Amino acid sequence: MADLTVKRFRARPPSASERVLGLTIAGGLLRAAVANGKGHILSHAAEPLDNLDAFGVFHRLRHLATTALAAAGLTTADVKAAGIAFGGPVDPVRGVTIFSPRSPGFEDFPLAALMEEQLGVPTVLENDARAAAFGEAVFGAARGCQTVIYVHLGTGVGGGIIVDGRLVYGASSTAGEIGHIVVTAGGPLCSCGKPGHLEAYASEPAVRARIWEALALDPADPGQELVRRPFRVQELFDYVAVSPAIRNVIADTIQMLALAIASLIATLNPEAVIIGGPLAEGGSAFLEPLHARVRQFTYPASLRRVRIALAELGPDAPVIGAVALALARV
Repeated sequence: MADLTVKRFRARPPSASERVLGLTIAGGLLRAAVANGKGHILSHAAEPLDNLDAFGVFHRLRHLATTALAAAGLTTADVKAAGIAFGGPVDPVRGVTIFSPRSPGFEDFPLAALMEEQLGVPTVLENDARAAAFGEAVFGAARGCQTVIYVHLGTGVGGGIIVDGRLVYGASSTAGEIGHIVVTAGGPLCSCGKPGHLEAYASEPAVRARIWEALALDPADPGQELVRRPFRVQELFDYVAVSPAIRNVIADTIQMLALAIASLIATLNPEAVIIGGPLAEGGSAFLEPLHARVRQFTYPASLRRVRIALAELGPDAPVIGAVALALARV
């Protein structure tokens, strides 16, 4: 596995003339991007994941890589390395996927080796949340920090941990599974089947489900307008002042997230905690009460140097993270 360190980017910043590929299989989308050594995307191509098996996904992603290269006037011979961010558990040392929640056939699938063989360039594989964490540390909201916690609030709750400039993996490569931190002794079941995990409160589907349940109990609540149409999660913050049901669910979600973050801060003493994903797009309406709750729960000495901020890379975080991984592999 490549020496994936944030420090390396400080010591020897990659040249703007270098070209790498960032590839993602995440969120129901396949994406390929050509970028330079500064992390700037020069061209990209994307397609829906559809109902493909592992080999179908691989071949389509390989085609998207070729398409993105052609759009930039390049070929695989012009590329130094490739990084792949995968929406599921991976073994980054062996370069294999463990399984995919969306596509069959990814059990112990040698994705990095196959892509490396097809592209003819060194290829590194990483979980999409850890890739996003690396991207935020190299090119995003945590630039300049060596110890970083990244929390992604999306379809699930994922994350990545960087300590002393290095991604942390743990004994079975599950470090950073922040969604499975226990925040209550009981509570709703997580997607993993265990009760009281953060993901059961702070993932996008969990927040939506709890909003619908709360609104069903109060037909007069002004938030009922949301039930009658598709809505984006960040819209909820527009209703906090007028909807008791939405206000209570958002407050409870922020409290559970703050409990998890407080525990992580006390344990790891990070310089930065970066929050990404749709829920974080609530901006200051989300971040300010989260700050207050984290201060309420966290060991004071651990708060002295930590900065809590929203992610800067937005939906591009996984692909920029894949680019950063590729540059680390150069």
